[in-house]
Order: sequence, then structure tokens, then C-alpha cells
Amino acid sequence: MFIIDTLLPIFVSTVLPVFLVAGAGFALSSWMSIDSRSLGRILFYLATPSLVFRSLYQMDIDFVVLQHLALVAGTVTLSAGFLGWLFSAGQERRQRAAMTLTSAVSNNGNMGIPICFFAFGQAGLALGSIYYVVSSFLSNTVGVVVASAGQTPVRDALKVSLRVPVLYAAALGLLLNWTGTEIPLSLFRALDLLANAAIPGMLVLLGIQLRSVPLLQGQAVILRSVAVRLLAAPVVAWQLCAWLGITGVERNVLILQAAMPTAVMAAVLATEYEAAPQLVAAVIFLSTAVSMVTLSVVLWLLH
Repeated sequence: MFIIDTLLPIFVSTVLPVFLVAGAGFALSSWMSIDSRSLGRILFYLATPSLVFRSLYQMDIDFVVLQHLALVAGTVTLSAGFLGWLFSAGQERRQRAAMTLTSAVSNNGNMGIPICFFAFGQAGLALGSIYYVVSSFLSNTVGVVVASAGQTPVRDALKVSLRVPVLYAAALGLLLNWTGTEIPLSLFRALDLLANAAIPGMLVLLGIQLRSVPLLQGQAVILRSVAVRLLAAPVVAWQLCAWLGITGVERNVLILQAAMPTAVMAAVLATEYEAAPQLVAAVIFLSTAVSMVTLSVVLWLLH
């Protein structure tokens, strides 16, 4: 009765819409050939930066909140990566790098932003976008170093991260908001149109990407990484919020974003640097499937 009366309504209203749209992308890519790379580039360079810019440009900014978001997002990502490294002790170096990646790199964009929006409205969208910017920066810097097993210099990884457009969109949105600068209406409407395409586009892309992920491999280390990603990470976020006195929507978004499954970005990095990509893909598939349950539980606890 508890599941039917409590968890099911949360799942149906907040989590299920995300998986339905992703499922549509999965089904479409099963029926016909879809160029996910081109769709990904449209989202990466146009729609997602527009969404992040619009959210930060319009939000009521509290710079203490921004500091909290950056601190918690960064600490959760690094802590989850450390736990993944710790729990993969005894594995070959490439597999250990893979488990560190899958534990640290969470899907705060394709899944996190939509679910934060469905759960907490415009405030959730804005705060979830900031979390995504921080985690994206870390994925493209620390993630590259980890995936290459330390062979890529930090300087080169930083150069890669500086090509991520959401960083500039976030900085510009915050700057214009802080200075009270208004952009021309025609430009804002154009950005608004692109921003509106971001959430459905990200979910469709998620489904397409999951379609190409191979099924599970029977290794216990996969379960450890999934446990770190879906269980340990939100607990770390919860504890940090308690220590810092963070409450309300800000706390809820931080914990919810920390509970997201492993991002497909981890597979991209693992493939690029040959860090056990099949193992990484298995964690992505399993963590995404299991998150249908765990995210519903987290949302119930937050409410």
C-alpha cells in the first residue's frame, strides 16, 4: 500500500514523464537510423546554453546560494569519484578509472534538469542548471584526467573544458542579471525558443544514447558503482546541506541532482581514452534503470 499510495504518484507525476520521452527516443532509434551526434551538437552548442542562460538571467540571484551550489556540487562529484575508486580496489588500472568515472559523472543535464523542473518548478530549473554547469566543468576537466589514467595533463584538460559553451552561457546570464542589463526583446525571444527545445531534446537524446548501450555484464564492481552513484552520493549531499544549514528548494535540488544516474558523458570519455568502455556502458544502463525507483524514493523523502 505504501508503494501505491506514496511512491507511485511521485513516480507518475515527476519521474515517468522523463522516461516516457526518453523511451520515445529509444523506440525511434530502434525503428530508424538517428544521427545522435548531430542532435547532440545542436543541444550542446545551442539549446542547452540557451536554457542555462535564460534560467540564470531571469532568476533572483542570491550569491550565498550560488556558493552553496558550487561547493556542494563540486564536493559531491569528487567524493563520489573517490568512493568509486576506493570500492574498485583490486581492479586493473583501466577498470578502476572506469569505476571512478561512473561513480562521479552524473546525468545532471539530460535527466537532472527536467526532473528538477517537474519537481520544483522554475526555481528547480534554475538551481538545477547551476549544478549542471559545475558538474559539466568537472566532467570535462577532472573526468578527462581520470579517464586517461593520469596521462592527460591538467592544463590540457582545462583547455577542453573551456570549449564547453554552457560555462559562458552561465557566466553571461549571471553577469547580465547582476548588472540589471536587459537584452533586446527579439534576441530574448530567439533564446527562449531555443531554450524551450532543450528539455525534450535532451530526453530524446538520452533515449537514443541508451539504445546504443550494451546490456549488463555480470561483474560485482558494477553494482558497487551503481550504489555509489544512486545511494552514497545523495547521502553525501544531504550531509553537506545539514552542515552548511542549507534548506528549502536549494537543499532539495542539491540532493536530487546528486541522486542522478551515471551520464552518457562517462561512456564518451571511457571510449576516447580506452577506460573499459563496455564496463562503463553497463553501469550507465543499470543505474538509469534502477534510478526510476531510487529517484522516486528520494523525491518522497524530500517532500
